[in-house]
Amino acid sequence: MGLVIKALKYLLLLQISLTFIYTNEISSASPVTPPSPTKMSRKLVAVQGMVYCKSCKYSGIDTLLGASPLQGATVKMACNNTKKGVTMETKTDKNGYFFMLAPKKLTTYAFHTCRAWPTKPGPAGAKGTCTVLSQLNNGTTGAMLKPSKSVKINEHDYVLFSVGPFAFEPTCTS
Repeated sequence: MGLVIKALKYLLLLQISLTFIYTNEISSASPVTPPSPTKMSRKLVAVQGMVYCKSCKYSGIDTLLGASPLQGATVKMACNNTKKGVTMETKTDKNGYFFMLAPKKLTTYAFHTCRAWPTKPGPAGAKGTCTVLSQLNNGTTGAMLKPSKSVKINEHDYVLFSVGPFAFEPTCTS
């Protein structure tokens, strides 16, 4: 993320420099006015991801080989961008997929304050398998949101962020 910001700063500086040179070549008598910086429009936040149940064969290893989607797992997102903060939870569907629309008070301006992580394995975990949260993709500490694309939902502009995939590990007996 830091490299992207540095690259954007260098591109803006290059644009201003080229504008200055071009303007001075055309007319040295006219004053040079640098272009006004473009404002990033704030959009609402939507988050998506996947949660899996890892196989015993790869328990303790950061891989999803042999993993299966985990239905009913709870995923939590917390943001510290306001006095009260934003916290919300959702559950995965039968394909292990989750999707959440953040409250309208959370915009892309402060998405960097948000983290997401799985909290409960769901009904499949209640049967004795996949009850241990894996550190895969910062599952235990909270993953930062990664912007993926802009979408329009209910006539509002959102940026769709992705996290994970996350995983729970089974308690395996060898």
